[in-house]
Order: sequence, then structure tokens, then C-alpha cells
Amino acid sequence: MPRFTPDARLVCIALMVTTGVLSQDAASLPRFELASIKLNTSNDTGSRNDLGGASVVFRNYVLGGILQTAFNVGDRLALEAPDWLYSERFDITAKVPDEKASLAQRRQMLQALLMDRFGLVFHHETKMRAGFGLVVAKNGPKIQPVPDVGSHNNDNRAGKMQRQRTTISDFASALAYILRQPVVDETHMEGRYNVVLTYAPERGADAPPADDDRPSIFTAIEEQLGLKLEPRKVPVDIFVVDHCQKMPTEN
Repeated sequence: MPRFTPDARLVCIALMVTTGVLSQDAASLPRFELASIKLNTSNDTGSRNDLGGASVVFRNYVLGGILQTAFNVGDRLALEAPDWLYSERFDITAKVPDEKASLAQRRQMLQALLMDRFGLVFHHETKMRAGFGLVVAKNGPKIQPVPDVGSHNNDNRAGKMQRQRTTISDFASALAYILRQPVVDETHMEGRYNVVLTYAPERGADAPPADDDRPSIFTAIEEQLGLKLEPRKVPVDIFVVDHCQKMPTEN
């Protein structure tokens, strides 16, 4: 069971009373058979993870990144958490009780691990943030639905994005990562699409560099895809960390 400090318990009670939205009870979540968590002091900048196979593994990972993976928080802008979660790095090796466990089940095991070992307490809030609505441009979309057959390979690099059989909602999430602002899909375009986008790789800028003849990402989206980004306040689901210990309980 999670080991909460008295302050953490007070936080839990307050959240139940004031918001009605509380982190899922850790007792109801599936668990790893064994889990080792160690502070990484190598000062290396590289990190890796592996969520498949017999064990879930994180090497030299910031705790904030592990949390984002566990709760599927795709953008750090959708996370309110102490800055130290992105400075302390850890190594985790956690044995899965059944190798056939799905990705969703493995994420739940990570959630339980964070609540058990770090005393994680959290809640969700919806907040209005400056961002963009992704809409269909005046002359209609220039991409057509494709059958959902085959792989869903993505290649996102500075100045070029290629996404196979992607949903427009997932494409909007990819744009949010590039622009560092939330993007909400308002196209009402169902199905999956092959998206190829070439643009001047300048984040959040409305004009390309002087020595780059490629269009800005805003112009490229309209000219190449027949879609459009419109600035507006958009609702964002925020994952709020109320309490988290800097060091885990012993292995």
C-alpha cells in the first residue's frame, strides 16, 4: 500500500472534498512482481525505456518522464509538477507478472509503482490555455481517408513530418509538441490519413528564416493539407501533482 505522510493524507482528503477528482486507488491497480528503483548519478544525458517483454525498464530517466509515460501525459505543458521531477534521474527494472500484459496494463503497473514507492498524489483539472484550434480550411481538406491496414509509422523531424494512417487528433497532438502550445482537433474528420508536411523548422514562428524558402508551419498546413490553425483559448486537461517524494521507499 502507498506510504503517505500525514500532509499527503490531508492533500488526499482535501481533493476528495474540493474537486471530487482523485487519483485512482492504488489498491485496485495491477502490480509488478518485483521492482527495483535506483537513483542514477552518472550525469549522462542519454536515456532509454522498454515497456515490452518480461520487464519494464527505464534507464537514466527523469521521474517526470516516467510519470508522463505511466499516465500517458503526452505533453509536459499538460503537467503541473515540481521542477525537480525533471532533474532527478532513476533506473527502474520491474518484472511483469505476465509477458502478455497489454501496454495499458503495464502503464497501470507503473502508476501503482509511483503511488506505492513515491507516495504520488495527483488530480486532474481542466484549464483554458492559449493554443490553437485545428480546422478545415476554406477550400476543404487536401488529404483523403486511407484504409487502416498496415503499420502506423511516424517520422517527425525538424522541418518535415510524415505520419502513416494517423488520426487527425493524433496529428493535432504532434503539432502541439512542435508548437509547444495545445492544439485541439476541430476538423470533425473521421478515419485515418497519410500526412506529409514540409515546413521551415522554427518553433512557434509565423515566418520562416530568411535563408529558408520553405513556408512556415502555419502556411504549410493550409497549403499542403487544406487545414488551418486558428489561435484561441482551448480547454486542456491538466495532470496536477499534489505530492511526490523525492526518493522512493526501499526496494
